[in-house]
Amino acid sequence: MENINILIVEDKESVAENVESRLKELEYTVCAVVPTGAEAVEKATEMPPDVVFINIELEGEVNGIEAAERIRHFLDIPTIYLVNYPNDVFLRKKDLLKRAEITTPLEYIPQPYGKRRLYLTIESVLSKHRLEKESEVHKQHLATILSGISNAVITADNKGLITFMNSVAEALTGWEMKEGYGKHVTDILDIYVGNTGKRKKDMSLIEVLQEGSVTTEGLFSAAEVGYNTYLIAKSGQEIPVDYNITPVKDKNENLTSIVITFHDSTKYKTMEGQLSQSVRELRYQTQLMETILDSVYDGIVILGSMGQVLFTNPSIQQIFGSDTPYTFPSKWFEPHGIFYPDKETRVPVDQLLSAYLFQGKAIRDEEFFVRNEKQPEGIHIKVNAIPLFDGNQEVIACVCVVRDVLHAEVETSHSFSKIVSKSQSMQQIFALMQRASESDITVLISGESGTGKELVANAIHLNSPRRAGPFVTVNCAAIPETLIESELFGHEQGAFTGATTQRIGKFEQASGGTIFFDEIGELQWALQAKLLRVLQERQIQRVGGTTNIPVDIRVLTATNQDLEAAVEAGTFRADLFYRINTFPIVVPPLSDRREDIPLLANYFLKKYAEKATKSIKAISADALELLMQYDFPGNVRELENIIERAVLLETTETLQSSNLPPQILSMGSSQPILFFPDSTEILPLEEVERQTLAHALKVMDNNVAKAAQALKMAQSTLYRKLKLYQLRTSD
Repeated sequence: MENINILIVEDKESVAENVESRLKELEYTVCAVVPTGAEAVEKATEMPPDVVFINIELEGEVNGIEAAERIRHFLDIPTIYLVNYPNDVFLRKKDLLKRAEITTPLEYIPQPYGKRRLYLTIESVLSKHRLEKESEVHKQHLATILSGISNAVITADNKGLITFMNSVAEALTGWEMKEGYGKHVTDILDIYVGNTGKRKKDMSLIEVLQEGSVTTEGLFSAAEVGYNTYLIAKSGQEIPVDYNITPVKDKNENLTSIVITFHDSTKYKTMEGQLSQSVRELRYQTQLMETILDSVYDGIVILGSMGQVLFTNPSIQQIFGSDTPYTFPSKWFEPHGIFYPDKETRVPVDQLLSAYLFQGKAIRDEEFFVRNEKQPEGIHIKVNAIPLFDGNQEVIACVCVVRDVLHAEVETSHSFSKIVSKSQSMQQIFALMQRASESDITVLISGESGTGKELVANAIHLNSPRRAGPFVTVNCAAIPETLIESELFGHEQGAFTGATTQRIGKFEQASGGTIFFDEIGELQWALQAKLLRVLQERQIQRVGGTTNIPVDIRVLTATNQDLEAAVEAGTFRADLFYRINTFPIVVPPLSDRREDIPLLANYFLKKYAEKATKSIKAISADALELLMQYDFPGNVRELENIIERAVLLETTETLQSSNLPPQILSMGSSQPILFFPDSTEILPLEEVERQTLAHALKVMDNNVAKAAQALKMAQSTLYRKLKLYQLRTSD
């Protein structure tokens, strides 16, 4: 039997023991038995069980029904109500049943709690819960797909009642989904055909539904055969449309539902003008892509359909030590000598390409050695090559990425990938983090709120010898004063009222790994002494216990307070401060590393655009300029929240400044500090150049050619600098 963990929530000890005994006889695992709703929620949050049995009439600060609601709705754990009455008595308790319905329980189980009844109820509940989750996933996937396409989509059942409308359909018809749901499709899609004065009602939808089946693959609008088709929107507006009706049938060819897709036919009249704009954008994107490929460390080679070299970037020349001729690969590798890892067997390049790339197969992480005059011992390289296909799935080219393995190993040996920065001050922090990760030294990470102190702590752990062990976080400011000692040290059964089972604390949970005390300055005075003792002795006692338990832990701490001032004020122990301040790391605020703002903003843009399934590709120049001027009192966390909000509001492919919050938009009326003649602030040279470029683009109305001419700079150089400073232009 699959191992099923069950949590029992019952304040009557005899009932709890009875249920637990029968569940164990059925070979289920009872992970815990708790007597209160509050403990049930806490236990289910810490170690989520597969099923929760809970007394429907449980009383207390959090009663049984309230606890079940939190567990079911917020933790998505199936719940079964234990009813301490026979079934006929329970069904007469109408008020209790009505209150319980809000939690949408999966089952009730009345007395007596027989093994067969318990077994059938548990298996039924698990099956229902699995089906619930699968159904929800399928619905979300379908809704996401239909909401993401550019055409309007309406689905209806075989009676013509609407079951779904995407946002495009809402916009065209003027009806919202909540209004249209359950209405007949012809009430929403009021469609007429014909020319002015000779229009008649389009009966296609009605015919499809009346006949109950469709012999063709679908029906198309009259506009497809030379007639005008109009949708009368809710507002009365006449909108020229093209539409398609597709039937959905069961295995017996009976109609089960219909899918109607339609669009505003006038939009295609503007395609010619859009095409011209697309050509300009493509030219810019091509130049931008060449700049990007030229700047990456990995070597890039693009081969044509016949195997000829179409493009190489400068890194290829650095790897192979000489210019690479634009010929066929067999000729290209002749002066270099490419070998398998044994360094003796030559690689038949043409055969390799024929066997893989030109048959549509990718090459993944193949390792070779390349020798040349400058590198007679050979360069260890790793190659990935991916074929590119046309619309007919024919190979038209392939992209090869070549990496110098030795350089890559040096480059990635100290990975702090979750911390995004290129500033000099953060590079110094990275160096300190690397040193800290090499030992078990206690670290105090200080800095303003929102600077990423927990990320620093987590990165130190992940790069330390303890990386395979747990990383346990303790937020000293968030745990209630009455619970924190039990939370840290654990407790023995019977240690205090309500301690019905033994509890493992954070120190024991972190054994073999790292424990991180966030906001250490908020720790109570009495607990500061106990923490100091743990740091010195590396052993603990559970609350209510007498046994010393050794703990193998590494301690990291963080604070946004001035702990030295707290020591002076008598609110923080001096001996504990000196103990945790062995290796201090001070994370600078975002206002002190403004060069990271574009990097972080684009990182968060990509993260939240993917999460919201939006195709937002860049941040506009004016939006980035405003972000660069803002001081970010909330630091990186505030920047992240600002970008997340802006992504949700944005409707185009470029994040516009209009979607930034008011406190940033209010800065738009003031000039950049560069242009204040009486300013005493000295900007870094990079920031001066960035503002100069942004100003030139603004004056020249985003015309790169004119901006380059005014700046007396080559256009290709300007494109490269625009990419460097994350400045977006529509030219």
